[in-house]
Amino acid sequence: MPRANSDYSSLPPEAVLRLPDVLALVGLSRASVYAKVAEQRFPAPVKLTRHASGWRMGDVREWLADPVGWPLRNDNDAARG
Repeated sequence: MPRANSDYSSLPPEAVLRLPDVLALVGLSRASVYAKVAEQRFPAPVKLTRHASGWRMGDVREWLADPVGWPLRNDNDAARG
C-alpha cells in the first residue's frame, strides 16, 4: 500500500520506491510512467531482483522538481560522466 505523501519527505535519496509508491507520489498512471521511461522523460527503474524493480527516491525527486527539464538535466549529467 502506498505511503501518505508526507512520509516520502523523510526518505533518503537512495531509498527505492516500488511502482505503487511512485504512482502515488507523481500522480501518473502506470502506463504513463512506463511510456515516459521509454521516451527517456522519466527515470528508469533499477533492477532489485530477477522479478522486481523500483525507482530511486532521489531520481523521482529530481523529476518532480522539474518534469519538463529532467531529460535535459539528465543528459548533461551523463555527458559530464
